[in-house]
Order: sequence, then structure tokens, then C-alpha cells
Amino acid sequence: MASIGIVGAGTAGLHLGLKLLSQGIPVTLYAEQEPDALRAGRLLNTVTHHAPTRARERELWVDFWGAPELAMNRCAIHVHGPHPFSVKGRVLEPSLCVDYRLYQPRLAEAFVERGGRLEVAPVDNVALEGLTRRHALVVVASGRNGLNALFPRVPELSPHTRPPRVLFAAILKGLRMPEPFGMHVNLVPGQGEVFESQMITRHGRVPSTLIEAVPGSELASMISLKRDDDPAAFDAMLLDLMRRHAPATYERIDPTEFGVRGPLDFLQGGFTPVVRRAWAQVGEGRFVMAVGDTHVTNDPIAGQGANAASASAFTLAIAIQDALLSERPFDETFCRDTEARMWSAVAPATDWTNALLQPPPPHVIDLLVAGSRDNRVADAIVSAFMIPERILSACASPDASAEFIAHAGTPSADVLAASGALGWDTGARIRPLAG
Repeated sequence: MASIGIVGAGTAGLHLGLKLLSQGIPVTLYAEQEPDALRAGRLLNTVTHHAPTRARERELWVDFWGAPELAMNRCAIHVHGPHPFSVKGRVLEPSLCVDYRLYQPRLAEAFVERGGRLEVAPVDNVALEGLTRRHALVVVASGRNGLNALFPRVPELSPHTRPPRVLFAAILKGLRMPEPFGMHVNLVPGQGEVFESQMITRHGRVPSTLIEAVPGSELASMISLKRDDDPAAFDAMLLDLMRRHAPATYERIDPTEFGVRGPLDFLQGGFTPVVRRAWAQVGEGRFVMAVGDTHVTNDPIAGQGANAASASAFTLAIAIQDALLSERPFDETFCRDTEARMWSAVAPATDWTNALLQPPPPHVIDLLVAGSRDNRVADAIVSAFMIPERILSACASPDASAEFIAHAGTPSADVLAASGALGWDTGARIRPLAG
């Protein structure tokens, strides 16, 4: 049978490769690093996998951390401002956060154990063209070595021209984890967002944080400060920011022990979210497809990057299988048709992410206020928060939010329009992108 080549061994590449293997399709995965090198490297992210992705992992038989006690089944959303309040609920379909220094090497090993071929070598544009002669189709799941440039930006789907947030992520010490385990989300007007979760690492379960800072804000100081210059001063600044902007987390901190766990256990940076065309022609009659971050790069504020990558990979795997079974060529028509299917799979994640990067409109504040007053509404909100299609539906309009509240258990008439009093600029509206 014709083989498929995949460049990049992140979540999109791994899920695509494993799915194709499960369909009996030969696959070669081209990775930048050996699994052991990845294990010994720097923290990659603080990604959380939500229910749809966890279901796909079970389908692939790679739910190696699927024990119920490892999941996070609570979420607290803390809305800051002149009149702060919190929405604390139970996540009906729990989420899971695993250090990618464990996750990706283990899935790469599973890929090889199941008959996949893993080659460790950098792939640039020249090498990529050569791969298209070896495989029926090559999929690019990594933008390294200039490969992103093959796939042009789609302006009408890419509203950002600069990073909307700058980012700091770390696994921590000196922070007592909440009981039961769960996420804390701090929404801080004018500053950004501070997230706390619990990550499965080689040390066991440990606390982690992600700071999404508005450029130029006080929170953004965590991105410009170099930890290697003075680790103690770095940790002290992080402690002070937690005190001022994440008080529910700060109250569980031991100041004498608090800080970044180790020299490789943090990352700093920022990037501009973008939607790219999902295919490119690299030779006469030869095409490559993009998947995951190479196709759609979302800001991590919604925790949807890897989840969208997994959904996109499954959509692409089904399209590849259909083409092989029907002996359809991997030509431009295939690429265009498959791109449309992949965008349908990931557009809700992009729309939800872009909505969160805007100030919330009044009816969304009303929705959160309702959740602060009724546990049933809180459960519905935090459960929907993880599933873009659900939360977009709940936030689509004032009527949609009122219906969501009523269905969850609180009459919408009992919810006060509190947006102005809470100190938010509510000029923006939740809306999907064109296309």
C-alpha cells in the first residue's frame, strides 16, 4: 500500500501517524529529536487535553495516563475588578495535563511499537521535496526549518498582526495543590490572565502556571526578566505577581519554598496567531498538506492548540484513508476539499480563542455572574468552557446566554447586568470569524 510521510512529531503528527497505522496505512514519521532527547529537554508547554482529545487518545490506545484520579475535574474562574467574583464548578468531562516531555516520547515509542517508522533528521524545503518522491503524500506537522513559509497566511481568518499576549509558563514548587484537583483561571482586566493547573511529570503530579500577559502590562515583566541572571529575584517577582493577580493561588503558596521547579521547567515568549493555507505544491503534480500548528496557530489562552491539532489530524487521517480506498489522487482537488474539512474541525477553537482575547461583552459577564450564584450554572459554564462549540453557543448573544442560564437552572431574570460595575471595557462582542 502507498505510504504516508509525516514531518514533525508533535501532537498533530503523532495522532495522525497513529490513526493511519490503525487503518493499516504505512507511515514514516520524521522527527527533530530522539524521544530520550525530548525527555531531557526544556518544558514545551502547559497543555491541557480536554474530553474530545482524551476520547481520541482512548481510540488510539494511548491513554497511558487515563486513571480517573489523575484528571482535573474542577475549575474556578476568578473575575477581577472593582467587584471581583468567582465561578467554581465541576467539569463533567474531566481534563488532563501531562508534561509533553513525557507525553510525546511515549507516543513516539507507541508509534514504533505498532509498526511505524521513525526517522530522526531535520527536514527543510529541499529535503521535503525529496520526501514527496518517496511517499504518496507528505504531511507537514512542523513549521521548523522554514517549512511554515510554504503555507501562506490567510488574511481573512488571521486578524492578528502581532502577539496579542506574551507568555510565561512553568512548573512550580512551594505551591500546595487544590483539593480536589482542578484549574484556576484569573481574568485580570488590563493585565491578562493567570492560569493554574496540575501537571503529570516525571516528578509525579506538580503545580503549573501559565501567564498570558497583555504586552506592556505588569504581568508582562515575567517575560522580559532573565531567570538565569538571578533565580531568587525571578521567583520573588513571580510570587509578587501571584499575590496581586492570583490571590486564590497565592493563599496556598509557601513563600519560603515557592518558585520555578528547575532551570528547564519554564518558558517565555510570544507569537502571532495565524491561519495558513493547508496545502502547497512543491513539484509538478506533487502536493503537501499542513496539519496542527503549521495550519492553524492559536494563542494558548483557550487551551485549545493541541486539542485542535488532534481534531485536525483525525480529520486528515479519514480523508487520506478515503482517498486511498477510492484510489483518488492526492492532487489539488483533494487538498482543497480536505482543507475545508480540516477548517470545519478547528474553526470553533480559533473563534473561541480569538473571543477570549477580547474584553467580554455584557451578556458574557452576566453569564459568569449567574455561575457565581448557582452551582448548576457554574458546572455548566466550566464544562462548556473546555468545548469550543458549546461555549461559543452559550456566548453567541444575550438570548443564547439567557437560554443557557435557564437551561442550567437559574432564571435569566435573576441575573443583573453587572458589566460596567465590574470595571470591564465591554465594547467587543463574541462573534465567529468570517469563512
